[in-house]
Amino acid sequence: MLLLWRPLLRDHSIIKMPRVSQAVAAETRRRIVDISFDIAMNEGFENLTFGTIAKKVGITRSGINAHFKLKADLIAELKPMFLEIITRPLIFTSPDAFFTSWVYAIHHETEFVKAVKHIGPIISPLQGLSSIFDAIRGEQTDIERCIYMSLGYAIVHLSEDNCTACNKNNHQPENEALAEQMTEVA
Repeated sequence: MLLLWRPLLRDHSIIKMPRVSQAVAAETRRRIVDISFDIAMNEGFENLTFGTIAKKVGITRSGINAHFKLKADLIAELKPMFLEIITRPLIFTSPDAFFTSWVYAIHHETEFVKAVKHIGPIISPLQGLSSIFDAIRGEQTDIERCIYMSLGYAIVHLSEDNCTACNKNNHQPENEALAEQMTEVA
């Protein structure tokens, strides 16, 4: 059998692999993005490597490179997904509405908490603050106070020891007044 291949190799003929269909390629890309999103949300971006992704998707690292040349390209695909999860529960109509929705999201929105905790490699703190500052409607001083309060609240309540939203069994309102206030603001 080796003799049959030798003539092909001597004349430098190349045996081409069949191309995958566009549908298969699109499905593979979707699986790469979905699994990458899951890794980033649940394990953090430090665990988002092409090797880890390839293993979970069931393809080779070069299979990932066919869709994403650089990790930065993949992260660019994940960025809008993270931003949507973070902004979905927030209300930007006033500083008070924002703070109330922020507190509510920290205590009741598990995906929000995960996204906030892991978004650092996607958006720098300065970019995040600037975006929030621009989105909240109201007086500059009130917005600034609201942002400082929101950040302080997040630091205290999203520490590993105090993160109630991370405990999946604890989705009861911290207090009924907060739940009612959130309903009124929405």
